[in-house]
Formats: sequence, C-alpha cells, structure tokens
Amino acid sequence: MRFSKSRRGFTLVELMVVIGILGLLVGILAVAVLPKLLSAKADLEKKQMGELVQALQQATIDSKNKTKLKDMKEKAGRAFWSDCFKFNVLDKELIKKVVSLGSEAGDTGADSSVFEDGGKGLDTTNCSYTSPKGQELIQVMNLKGSKKVVMITFDTRNWNSYKDKGVLCAWSEGDAPDYMDQAMAEQGYQINKTDWENPRTVLGQKKPFEKTFEERK
Repeated sequence: MRFSKSRRGFTLVELMVVIGILGLLVGILAVAVLPKLLSAKADLEKKQMGELVQALQQATIDSKNKTKLKDMKEKAGRAFWSDCFKFNVLDKELIKKVVSLGSEAGDTGADSSVFEDGGKGLDTTNCSYTSPKGQELIQVMNLKGSKKVVMITFDTRNWNSYKDKGVLCAWSEGDAPDYMDQAMAEQGYQINKTDWENPRTVLGQKKPFEKTFEERK
C-alpha cells in the first residue's frame, strides 16, 4: 500500500500577510534607527567643520600663507577652498572635509588628483561650504564679542541638508560650530522666515552671515 504526502504552498493571502508584517517591521526599525543615524551624522559634521576652522587658524600664523590669502582677494566659497588646497594653505588631506556629510545636493568629496596635470581644482559638487573672502579671512577671524560673525556655513545648495537641526555655523570667536534654526535666527538677528528660506538674501548680507559668501563669479 502506498501513501502519498501532499505539500501545500503558501496562498496569495498568506504571502501578503507575511510581506505586510515585514514591511511593518522595516517601518518600525526605520523610525527607531534613522533619526539616530542622522543625529550622529550631524554631530560628525560639527567636528568636521571645527577641524577646518582650526586648520585655517593654524595656517594664518605663517606669513607666506597670509600673502597667499591676500592674493585670493574677492574669492570665496568653492573658489576660496580650492585655492587654499591648490596653493598649500591647507593640507590636501582636508579636501573631503569641505563636503557636507548630509549634503542635500548630493555633493561628493574630491581628492588631490583634481589639482594634478593642469586640473581645475574643486568642482561645485566638491564643496558644500561658504567662506570669508580670501583677503578678509584674518580680519574676520579676529571679530569677537558683539562683532562676531559666521565664518563658515552651508551654501545655498546645502542650506536645508539638516532640516530638523538647522544650518551649521562656525563663528569667528572661539565657539565650536553649532546649528542655527530659523527661530534662533529671528530671535537673535531678526531674520524672518521668508529670508531664511531664501539664503541668497542672507549670505554675505544679513547679520551674522554678512562676512561669509558663496563663490563670487
């Protein structure tokens, strides 16, 4: 006598239930983990910008670098950072540090090869930060107290990279880089929501951003 065993596969309904449960678990995991990952990235960004400020402070001690910076004249933003690496004001190991870790614009880091064999230097997508004008850097770095200003912040392409935290700012006076949101900007500097959402009206124009610029073409 032969006995046969029948094997029944999953029905469509059962498969849909399993997929639904997996989707729910993924959603719960994303809600729990993603904010922590974004917060960790934002904290790393503060450290990165702080390293750039320290490197600039160290570079300006050297008289040769002071001359190079003065020769940059009106250059700011991408053009400023590119010349800093091209003329060895800053160590080329810092090239990737001028790219936002949470870049909304999708910026990506370059390497020293962009300066080799007549290379044009940093491309727009290789830089996420503003800067003072080259010839004004040392003067801006010495502004303190009520005169202190933002030296480095996100450019307009990356202004909203951390929507929940605001815009990362490195100041001319000793404070570590930190985030400023619109409420803080309005309370402390009378920057209204309309202007905050249009950073071209803020950078290089409104306090405390009047000394930090995008590339001046």
